Amino acid sequence: MINFKTPELSDRAAAAKAVADSGYTGSDASFANIFLLRQKYGTQIALQDGFLFRYYNGAGSRRGYAFPLGVGDVAAAIALIVEDARQSGRPLEFCLVDEPRAQILREYFKTARSNGAKSALHFTENRGDSDYIYSAESLATLAGNQYKKKRNHVSRFNRTYSDYEIRPLTPENFADALTVEKSWLNIETLGESGDSDCECTCECREAAWAERSEDEKSRLSEYCAIREAIEHFDELGMKGAVLYVEGKPVGMTMASEILPGVWDIHFEKVIDEYAVNGGYAIINKLFAEKLWATGAHLINREEDINIEGLRKAKLSYYPQTILDKTHAVVDGETLSSHPRDLHCHPRDLTCHPREGGDLPD
Repeated sequence: MINFKTPELSDRAAAAKAVADSGYTGSDASFANIFLLRQKYGTQIALQDGFLFRYYNGAGSRRGYAFPLGVGDVAAAIALIVEDARQSGRPLEFCLVDEPRAQILREYFKTARSNGAKSALHFTENRGDSDYIYSAESLATLAGNQYKKKRNHVSRFNRTYSDYEIRPLTPENFADALTVEKSWLNIETLGESGDSDCECTCECREAAWAERSEDEKSRLSEYCAIREAIEHFDELGMKGAVLYVEGKPVGMTMASEILPGVWDIHFEKVIDEYAVNGGYAIINKLFAEKLWATGAHLINREEDINIEGLRKAKLSYYPQTILDKTHAVVDGETLSSHPRDLHCHPRDLTCHPREGGDLPD
């Protein structure tokens, strides 16, 4: 059985090594996401036999076992999941599985069926779970005809605001980043202090929390994640920046490394008129420049959660790869056997860039 537990900050080094060994670039494998969203999705992890195991107790595509990440006997790792599901009574389902690892699951359960087990593997894809992964150089330089509109947005910001700068996110301006977030979320309209809000949000123990609207819950949950990211900034390996206009904080961004050279943008916010006048284009470019200068070659800007405007915006930056993820459910008899003739390994497979279809004008 797998010894699952709630993620702790002390798990970061071992978890990051397992992810790096796997070569997986999905945003769900960022330790910062695993840790910061542990309450939201009821995330449990285990580090066993060279693999990072995850179980998500959320809803829909955020429910089930994640594919084990690491190096070693992949079939044995999947067999541990099968046995854990049998012993724990959890449904045998896999969430956030990219295509190379989905193929491994197909091979595994095909082999299991050939050994006499009764099982069927069913996949469901949610386009809203797909990660948008970009060349760091492209985001930093905005070179080429396809980025002409983005360069125009940057030029508009430059024309509108002559006195602006981007500063690294450090303890000296943590409060400024939170100020931007509160303004963007209109958090002050909820009528409670940040401390009590986050206690309710992150622990979900207060009766008052259940009475909040879904919009209030969403806003407060995001604020809590950002505040916790700031509280554990160094421990989570975060980098960030704050955008200032005439000394006023008007934008913020935060990121962490998924694996060496691959960064995940967790938060990016610009407020008020500054967003309309090219603020997102400028903070995106300037922060990408800093990441690229320090060795980043890929930037994962996460999923669009099926929001049309967000999808259009992400496509407009021409992703190098759209990393699709599926949800797999195993029907039939729970497997206790362990197929040994599994020849493929996720390190030998790469996700291939795919066309994003017609991009917005």
